[in-house]
Amino acid sequence: MTDNSEGTAFCALTMCDVRHAMCALRTAICEHALFLCLLLLLVSCSPADRLDRILESGVLRVGMDASYPPFEYVDGEGNLVGFDVDLGRELATRLGVEARFVANLSYDGLYDALTADVVDVVISALYVDPARMADFAYSHSYFNAGQVLVVRADTSGVGGMADLTGRTVAVEWGSEGDVVARQWSRRLARLTVSPCQTAEEALMRVVSGEADAAVVDHLSALQAIGKGEPLRIVGEMLTDEPYAIAVRREDGALLRAINGLLVAMEEDGTLPRLREKWLGGNQ
Repeated sequence: MTDNSEGTAFCALTMCDVRHAMCALRTAICEHALFLCLLLLLVSCSPADRLDRILESGVLRVGMDASYPPFEYVDGEGNLVGFDVDLGRELATRLGVEARFVANLSYDGLYDALTADVVDVVISALYVDPARMADFAYSHSYFNAGQVLVVRADTSGVGGMADLTGRTVAVEWGSEGDVVARQWSRRLARLTVSPCQTAEEALMRVVSGEADAAVVDHLSALQAIGKGEPLRIVGEMLTDEPYAIAVRREDGALLRAINGLLVAMEEDGTLPRLREKWLGGNQ
């Protein structure tokens, strides 16, 4: 009589392995299916297509720190006003929705509000910060707050920093304009840098004739010109500090829509009019 115990044990072991393998395969398939379901659920719940959500809700939520006139502040009658407020309303109107302002944010909390989905965009004299670009994206710049060269309106022969040889330039001590002027003083013969306590004082020295020119931030220059001071900006921007609208990095459709509207507003004169209304001057 032949002993088949070894063969039977072998067959039993093989069938057991097959059953385990099939069980493991079914488990893997179930886990994969569950993962796909969760992924689809996350995608359907994510605000990736935020522009559609804004259009469907009819509301554009705008975050800002309303403590920086003339860009955003609360006036004496309790109204939220300023350049960025008008800009937010204009963007919303062109999108066909209503602007709803979340204006009680601190400047440090603006990006947190975006991350937490409290707001859709931030419009708050926000400069483009390269260190934030991993998580956030910026629109085209709507204002450059960098340093400019200012002279008296009746000054001739000065079209830029290179024309200041033998002249005096006033600056706000310790400012970026101070740094720019001192860099030029090492390149130009007899360029004297005259430090002042404020940008306004530097501009008044130009008005009075104590200085031939001033290097100040663009906003200070525009506001002085808007008040009727006999001054004008000459040459190109000396430094760049672009203000832009911030959105989440993943909100590409919204960003493209905003950029398209900003281009249109620049071309049809809306942005220049807002700059003149709130910032003064004509540049």
